Amino acid sequence: RIEKQLLKRNSGYATRFLYDGSMPEEVLKRLIQQLKLKKANKMPGGRYHNLKDLSELPMPHDADLFYKEWRAIRPAVDSSIFEKMAQKDFMIHPPYQDYGTILRFFNEAAIDRSVSEICLTVYRIANDSHIASALISAAKNGKKVTVFVELKARFDEANNIRWAKKMKAAGVEIIFSIPGLKVHAKVALVKRKEKNRIRYYGILGTGNFNEATAKIYSDHILFTTRRDLVRELELLFIFLGKRKKMKTNFNQVQFHHLLVSQFNLHERFLQLIEEEIKEAQSGRPAAITLKINNLEGESFIDKLYEASRAGVKIKLLVRSICRLVPGIKNQSENISVRRIVDRYLEHNRVFIFHHKGEELIFSGSSDWMNRSIKRRIEVCFPVFDEKVKEQLKTMVSLDLKDNSKAVLLNENLQNVPVTKGEPLIQAQHEIYKYLKKETLL
Repeated sequence: RIEKQLLKRNSGYATRFLYDGSMPEEVLKRLIQQLKLKKANKMPGGRYHNLKDLSELPMPHDADLFYKEWRAIRPAVDSSIFEKMAQKDFMIHPPYQDYGTILRFFNEAAIDRSVSEICLTVYRIANDSHIASALISAAKNGKKVTVFVELKARFDEANNIRWAKKMKAAGVEIIFSIPGLKVHAKVALVKRKEKNRIRYYGILGTGNFNEATAKIYSDHILFTTRRDLVRELELLFIFLGKRKKMKTNFNQVQFHHLLVSQFNLHERFLQLIEEEIKEAQSGRPAAITLKINNLEGESFIDKLYEASRAGVKIKLLVRSICRLVPGIKNQSENISVRRIVDRYLEHNRVFIFHHKGEELIFSGSSDWMNRSIKRRIEVCFPVFDEKVKEQLKTMVSLDLKDNSKAVLLNENLQNVPVTKGEPLIQAQHEIYKYLKKETLL
């Protein structure tokens, strides 16, 4: 069905017409009439559109049009990635840090004789995917490989179908989309036989398993063998294998540590906000710091307003859509919203709750949007390792200090410049320098 719809895409009716806002009215009317755009959404914009094409223009390397290179930091790994994971949890932060650690995970799994099974979710796969190639090699090496491929990833449908067919031909078990749901989670699981028992190795992240976007999207990717996390990760893959949309009374799968939309994500986040409200009402310190791509879900916004009225100090980093209005007296005066636009797309998500001084920190794939709650499978995960928690807290604190590439959202939902101060802080550059000093593995 997806393939048939793709064939119609170029010849279907236009649904959106983006045009130069300074275009004369007569010219605009003529275009709408000639191109049969009466039913399309009309969107006035700037003079230049589809700016993504600029990145594909050939440019001389000596042209003064490029950022000064930040060479991706390569963690020193002198043994098997599985040995390192068995020692402790760790996290990598592309593109500041080299994505090769992810590739190494799948490449080692493909050739390691002790590995029996590999599972992962694919939302946007790279055109020339080394990860998919590793999975094909793993299947040819006799391992059970299961890949959940989301066919409804907008504008990546054809590429996902192409790779799904290649992997299936090589013996990979392909599970396609769940009707009525998008699987937006970014998770992987490897089962490895060690001393006559099976040990699980998991990856949970904020970004796609995509080597191309990993160069420009800032993300957090956790490597873990924690039993409570990886066992629940296995439960998720069992559920995805059934390809059934959640039912309201569905209670066969229980998640106690992972936050999974359609199961417990929405309720757990609301509960965490409520706990901060109770602390504030009792006169104790209460705070919430969130870094997300979009904030649009009414239930979350209403609860944040309630928290603000109770006196909870709320700091939000929202890169894109934000329907919450900060700075309104008796409503959101305890809420600040800022966003950063710099060389890397701010794609990572972090959720920090004061929690009586024992901070709870989560990361994961989910924004606070209606679609994330109602129409997607998202996975957020708690961060337990103290070093990883400190990394995330430090990175978010640098974001909040940015006075170079950040703007504040005001009560009219306008972006206003952050007051310049001394020293001038560019968060992404400071994060790069910070991670350069860190020894991750």
